[in-house]
Amino acid sequence: MNESKAIAFFDFDGTITNRDIFWDFTFFRLKNGLSVLKIIHAIPDFTLYLGKVLNNKQAKQRIFSKLFKDESLDSFNNSVEKYYQSYLHKRIKKDALDRINWHKNSMHQVCLVSANFDLILQKFAQSNQIQLISTQIQVEDNLITGKFATRNCYGEEKVNRIKSAFPNLNSYTKIYAYGDSKGDLQMLDLATEKFYCFFKK
Repeated sequence: MNESKAIAFFDFDGTITNRDIFWDFTFFRLKNGLSVLKIIHAIPDFTLYLGKVLNNKQAKQRIFSKLFKDESLDSFNNSVEKYYQSYLHKRIKKDALDRINWHKNSMHQVCLVSANFDLILQKFAQSNQIQLISTQIQVEDNLITGKFATRNCYGEEKVNRIKSAFPNLNSYTKIYAYGDSKGDLQMLDLATEKFYCFFKK
């Protein structure tokens, strides 16, 4: 085995970006035509989250369901496209993108591992030609059900999903991991080279 037998796992929110992109996307939607009734329905959960009664995971699950349940997949994807064009490039840390490209140029595998949602992240992963492990949204008959198709990809679940996607993980000579929160600590423990809050800009 040689150095090229390496893999890098990146958290997304707060690691590659300068903020939590789910909330950023949500506020973008609030300013761009999301149903007023859905917004009113979600206000109690926003209040509980801001008051720290609900944690980030609980708030995301409740608010995502109330805001986006029964929205067509096409409509949601179109809104993600508009968000990317308008805002996402402003949220990406250049140092993080440079590091992703360094890994790719070094012929390392690169995988995004995030508690954020596949429908929001898949365009970023595809455009940067990297693999994606994330919380998956349930879609039936082209409609978002408001439920998750997988467990929330956070903490120990990140490790479970990585081991499932890469059953030969112990064959890699180097495992890099990048994160910025307690939800990344178990993933960082997998690594031979770990980086916590590494990217500043």
